[in-house]
Amino acid sequence: RSFQGFTCLMQVSTRSADYVVDALALRSHVGPALAPIMHDPSIVKVLHGADRDVEWLQRDFGLYIVNLFDTGQAARVLCLPSAGLAFLLEHFCGVKADKRYQLADWRLRPLSVEMLAYARGDTHYLLYVYDRLKALLTAQNPAEIPPMLSVQPLPPPP
Repeated sequence: RSFQGFTCLMQVSTRSADYVVDALALRSHVGPALAPIMHDPSIVKVLHGADRDVEWLQRDFGLYIVNLFDTGQAARVLCLPSAGLAFLLEHFCGVKADKRYQLADWRLRPLSVEMLAYARGDTHYLLYVYDRLKALLTAQNPAEIPPMLSVQPLPPPP
């Protein structure tokens, strides 16, 4: 909500759990805790519309993401009707996204139950969307640069 942006909350989903991290309360711990994961090229980090997130993670926590897959960028490469997260959730998961908290003031504490549910839902399906987009990109196989490389660079060799 500010001109420069400010990381107040982080949503992290794995294949088995969703986490909502209070980046205000844990500000000094976020960078050291997440650096090993963010810097590990063997772990794919899936974000949606990651441009600002990447900037803010670098600025606020000194985190540099290695091996990033952006679902919004993948949707653009595939020329889907929309690259928005709401479209991808409905298209691939049959889930209607509730966007009423998208522009909420995430600095406020405590967060309401509804805000926490929104934050969790924002990333809960993202890995499934990634799986579907990755399969579509891999199947394209054009003569020029494979579409996957324009969305997710290959990690360096071991």
